[in-house]
Amino acid sequence: MNEEFNIPYYIFEEIVSYVEKGKKLAHWNNIRILLRMAIINNRLTKEQVEFLEKTYK
Repeated sequence: MNEEFNIPYYIFEEIVSYVEKGKKLAHWNNIRILLRMAIINNRLTKEQVEFLEKTYK
């Protein structure tokens, strides 16, 4: 799998905020919604989203 891919900036910002603020569940749920929308809009693949979820959750 190619782990070097472009994460949409709005998702990147949310992940950084999530990590900096202590990984709160409510914040992660918002990120998951954004990730699902990115799949629907063909911005990320399902595999890329799975990688992000495993890496940052």
